[in-house]
Amino acid sequence: MDKEQFKSNLFQTIQEAVNELKNKTILFTITPIKEENAKYNSIDDFARLWILTEKNLSKQFTLDEVVDLLALPNYKYPLWIKVILSERTNENIIFELRISMRFRTPTQLKHSEAGYLPFVYEFK
Repeated sequence: MDKEQFKSNLFQTIQEAVNELKNKTILFTITPIKEENAKYNSIDDFARLWILTEKNLSKQFTLDEVVDLLALPNYKYPLWIKVILSERTNENIIFELRISMRFRTPTQLKHSEAGYLPFVYEFK
């Protein structure tokens, strides 16, 4: 899986969750979730210390910005990403992405059964 497939999987996940995306601005917030009893490696530490900082995450992201932020070099992606519809207005649709703080290769990612790994849509 490359960045384009990662982007496509995210878009397909939100498209299935929300029927009408036309003429809407799609934005995302990112919330890293610390997992108890999980084993973290040096890539995870790099992501936590340099990418998933409060300063970097204190804004809303476009689809391309999310992909650029979460797709690490050497094809590393968050182990899982829960997509939640957070707000819907006439102009905007805002999704919250709750992400694992563990970054892994595509063969290790969760939610392959949903079809768009590592994404899974969660209803509030």
